[in-house]
Amino acid sequence: MFEDFAEKTVLAIKKAEELAQQLKDESVATGHIIYGLCVDRSVCLHHIFQDLNVDPDMFSGYVNSLPREPGVPNGPFNRHVKTVFERAKDAAQQLGTKRVEPEHLALALLSVKAGSCYETLKEFSIDPEYVQALILQAMGLDPEMIPDWF
Repeated sequence: MFEDFAEKTVLAIKKAEELAQQLKDESVATGHIIYGLCVDRSVCLHHIFQDLNVDPDMFSGYVNSLPREPGVPNGPFNRHVKTVFERAKDAAQQLGTKRVEPEHLALALLSVKAGSCYETLKEFSIDPEYVQALILQAMGLDPEMIPDWF
């Protein structure tokens, strides 16, 4: 499933799975994924959220306070996360790379306007589009290059 994903991207997904297990959640949701992406200090999302005064523990704590998302057949990832994975592959392709880097996964994650990540960002008054622009800038790209998924 992750053959096109960079090692750091897979590591972020594993961290998300660990958080889901720790919280005794039946499925890996978008809130777990945002935590997995920002817990790695070498990923730009970690530094972007640090600048916004949000640390990974705030994400994991708030996700824990949300209603539990149901389990899913055929794997640990809920439908929103599966959408994120597909969009991340699209983002990598549209931005001219072969591997899905953590930044591509983050861009895709921030495009989903439902789920625990979206609810967490709303709680912390973080505009997903603003963060997408910051990610693109960190990648050395024009913020207008955000893939259009709609």
